Amino acid sequence: KQWYQRRVRGDRGLNDGNFNMYGLARNLFGRLESLKVNYVKGTKISDGCSVIFNKPLFSQKNSDFKIVLAKENMLNRTANYMTSDMKSNMTYQFPMLGGKNQLQAEALWQQIHGGRVPMKIREEFGHHLKCALRHTYVRDTRDDLLVPSRGTKHMLETELAGFMGDVNHVKVSAESQFNARFILGYSATLSVRGGVVHELGDNPRTWITDKFFCGGPGSVRGFYEDGIGRPLGGTMHWGAGFSLTRKLPFSPHIWGLGKYMRVHHFANAGNVGSCKDELIKDPRVSVGSGLIMKIANFRMEINYAVPIRHQPDDVVNHGLQFGIGINFM
Repeated sequence: KQWYQRRVRGDRGLNDGNFNMYGLARNLFGRLESLKVNYVKGTKISDGCSVIFNKPLFSQKNSDFKIVLAKENMLNRTANYMTSDMKSNMTYQFPMLGGKNQLQAEALWQQIHGGRVPMKIREEFGHHLKCALRHTYVRDTRDDLLVPSRGTKHMLETELAGFMGDVNHVKVSAESQFNARFILGYSATLSVRGGVVHELGDNPRTWITDKFFCGGPGSVRGFYEDGIGRPLGGTMHWGAGFSLTRKLPFSPHIWGLGKYMRVHHFANAGNVGSCKDELIKDPRVSVGSGLIMKIANFRMEINYAVPIRHQPDDVVNHGLQFGIGINFM
């Protein structure tokens, strides 16, 4: 391969599009090191740039070490505020317990600002410093990352913040997905996820950027993105989903319809809150059907969703809902 390359490309997150332009230099010191300079502009990340140095560790198989320096300006469309982040982190990635492990140390200097927002969010405007250690474990045995028919995925992320700065907490997020063949050509998927932030210190405080939100095409369908718990979010959340998918009864040779499209039936539930009572009380529930399409490395859904349990403050999306991304519940 060439030791240096330049490229322009587009990426998709969950209902988020990014334009990336980067230069990549390989094998800088003769041991497969790489240096990447990246500029991104998109719908969620207004603009940002980063410098990433990566070095594989030959003493351990499938392990590498990475250093990142980045600056990003991000727009939160839910609550209409912006964040300006300057961060640096060091990441060590290694295999253990049958999965991928990532150990990361990060320093983040963040400014929260914006326009018309609730007073509780406006009180958090200003500069914040966060220093954290983070561990992520992922074990994925699914036969397809976008539309699996068998296998499981488990993810556990733990973050400890409070060494310096004004952020002091332990944050834990977990997610599991189980897939199996069902009857009549259907595949069944059961997904569960949850998370909690436990505040530490004499003056505990969880900023809006560390809180959980729920709702949207990748979470509880039938609600707008982060439409549950908007705009303040919560320090606890849970979600569950059951889906049945089946290939369309078309030949794979007819425009690829039988290969890349599936029919989809689902039931979702979830909630967000700041205490156990809020988390258990009045869960949101939705059901619906739609189509799933595999486009390149992304999954696109067009669903008709019906929220059957919701609260007056929720932002409900009853009817057609469009979603594109990688990780769906």
